[in-house]
Amino acid sequence: MKIKWPLLALILGFIMSCGNQKKIPSSDQLYDHTWQLEYLSGPRIAFEGLFPDKKPEIVFNKSISEVIGNSSCNGFSASYSLNGSAISFGDPGPTTMMYCGEGEPQFLAMMKKINGYRFDAEGKLNLMIDEVSMMRFKKTQKTKGITSETMKSSKNSAAPSIYFKANGTEPFWGVAISKTQIVFKTPSDSIIIPHSKPILAQDANVKRYNLDTESGRMSIQIIQKECKNAMSGKVLPYSVTVEKHASNETDVVKLEGCGVYITDYRLHDTWVLETLNGNTLTRADFAKEFPTLEMNTAENTFHGFAGCNQMHGSLFSEKDLLKFIKVATTEMLCEEKNKESEFLKALLSSTTYSIENNRLTLSNPSGVLAVLKKID
Repeated sequence: MKIKWPLLALILGFIMSCGNQKKIPSSDQLYDHTWQLEYLSGPRIAFEGLFPDKKPEIVFNKSISEVIGNSSCNGFSASYSLNGSAISFGDPGPTTMMYCGEGEPQFLAMMKKINGYRFDAEGKLNLMIDEVSMMRFKKTQKTKGITSETMKSSKNSAAPSIYFKANGTEPFWGVAISKTQIVFKTPSDSIIIPHSKPILAQDANVKRYNLDTESGRMSIQIIQKECKNAMSGKVLPYSVTVEKHASNETDVVKLEGCGVYITDYRLHDTWVLETLNGNTLTRADFAKEFPTLEMNTAENTFHGFAGCNQMHGSLFSEKDLLKFIKVATTEMLCEEKNKESEFLKALLSSTTYSIENNRLTLSNPSGVLAVLKKID
């Protein structure tokens, strides 16, 4: 039987084109497993240094298109979207606030950049940027039946919320301060001390904790001064020094690193002004619309509408402290009765806050300045 060469070429071409088609992974493999991170591209710090204790884990919840897990010690959740071999992740929801070291921000930042996925010959999940594998996960256990409510329960049972965390290298160490305790950690040791009030400097933003531990005395000094991590290059607003004195008082270990106060994640929302200096707003106060304030606690910035002009600025946050700084506005001419200037003065005068019943109350030692309502 003779086969015509043009027909043969057509058949061979069809076979080759099928073989060259990009294989789309089956999304079914994503589900019913816990995936544990074993590789992260990018950071100059070794993987074991980024995650010395616990490795990040994720679980895909197909029913609600949500990925749930931990970033090494903090729980988090985020939406995800699938389209063939493409995958993207939304912003992570509120996490717990335990200290995790340098690894957590690297992990969360990389998750936001991912745009694809595939499974390798060993069945491991590779999360990609274009054609490059940036994160690799291995299966650790079956998770049939895990729901978002299960994960929320585990988040709520986490350790007390941290309001300050610091870390350093050579050797790796970390400090986490909550309202009830102070935790000092190294890859080989962990010291938990009941919280105590720091000694405050009178002429600078300096705090010093003098602590007694089972192995001797320890001091932690926090100075508001820009600090650059020696390995990651990340700049944080506080310089931290830890001194450990052995019980014999002769051996002293001095560690230096960088730290940051954690801004309350509940502030990360959009708020509309309801009352100003004790008075409920009326349309006569703001002819166009009431002032709105949108805060980004991840970047410690805010923007919004001041009642006549657009505004933006930065947030300064420490324990029980919130200030609006570097405030700038556009320069439109406002109506004479407009209370924009009164609202801006209240923002600039605010030093403390509280959140209750979806209301944000801004205050200072003189009293309540403004109440804003959370809006969707």
